[in-house]
This record gives sequence, C-alpha cells and structure tokens, in this order.
Amino acid sequence: MTDVNGQADGGSSGTRRRGKVLEDAILAATLEQLRTVGYAGLSMEGVAAGAGTGKAALYRRWSNREELVTSALSSALPDPSAIVLSGDARDDFLALLGCVRDAIAVTHGTVFQVVRSEAAEAAGGMMHVVVGQRVMDPCHERIVEVLRAGVGRGRLRPGADSEMVATVGPAMIVHYVVHQGPTVPDDYLGSIVDDILMPLVKA
Repeated sequence: MTDVNGQADGGSSGTRRRGKVLEDAILAATLEQLRTVGYAGLSMEGVAAGAGTGKAALYRRWSNREELVTSALSSALPDPSAIVLSGDARDDFLALLGCVRDAIAVTHGTVFQVVRSEAAEAAGGMMHVVVGQRVMDPCHERIVEVLRAGVGRGRLRPGADSEMVATVGPAMIVHYVVHQGPTVPDDYLGSIVDDILMPLVKA
C-alpha cells in the first residue's frame, strides 16, 4: 500500500512496517527533528523523511505537528508516579530529582531547549505544558509529599514542607541545563541534595 506521496509505509527499503514499529520510528524521528532543527523548524515532511515513511502515515495518527510532538515527548519522558518512595528523605529526593534529570537525558535536552526558546515567544506554550504536566508538576507534588512525611515523622524541621522548598531542587537542575547543557552530572545532583536540600530541611 502506498500513501499520497507514492511511498510505502515501510519506506524505500520495501520492508513494510505497521503498528507500533512504525509509530516508534515516527516518534524517534520527531525527537531527532526537535534536537536538530528545533520546534520552529520541525515539519511533518521532515519527520516522515527521518522515519523512512510518507506523510500519510503521520496524518493517519496525528492531525498536526503539535499532536505529533506531544505524543513524542510523552513517549520519551519518565513517569514520576512510578517511583517507589523509600521513606528516607535523602534517597527520595535523589530519586525524584533523578527523574527530572532523566527527562533531560532521554530527550538529549530537547524538551528544555524547546521550553527555553518558547519562553521568549509566549509563556505557557504547548511544550511547556507537556513537560510540566508529565514531569515537573508530578515531581513537585511528590517532593512535597516527601517533605510532609519527613516533618510528620520529626525527621525534618517544622515548616520544611512548603511549596517553595519543593521548587529548589528542580529549579537548580533546569538552571544547570539552560546554562551548562543537558548532561547533568551525578555529583551535581548529589550536591543539590547534600549541600542544599538536606541542610535546608533537616530537623
């Protein structure tokens, strides 16, 4: 079967891909396009070429590039709700901040680079919403959960379970990415927890 461009879904190789195999190739090509040309330069044509398929294969699944990019980011970003909290504040901080760091690593920094470029154009852009809803907001909520549990057990100081305290770790990671690049070292993550968060909250 050929698409409107006369190209089989499997590309020019003659190997037809369907279902999840083809969809995964399209999503991977979308992330690569974001990395190389950015959101402003991304096109359905470019993604189709990168995935070795035709535009019709994309439009059967997504109506426009916004829907496609949202799916690509959602497929790549980690799920903070999957993290099992240990009850030890330090370990849980490391796990949750690691989730933020992993979101950057999985997408080669794409999501935060795009958020930064969008911020110059319009606050609350589509990319910002995707990253916020998928990673940043859930991580923030779970950090607050860790803080409240620690205060309740008497292991963290009273008042440490504030929304502002919960923003410190993720904000430092994003600051590092914006100014230093998408690869956040383990020792930097540990320093956020050991040199800043724990002294700030411990009883």
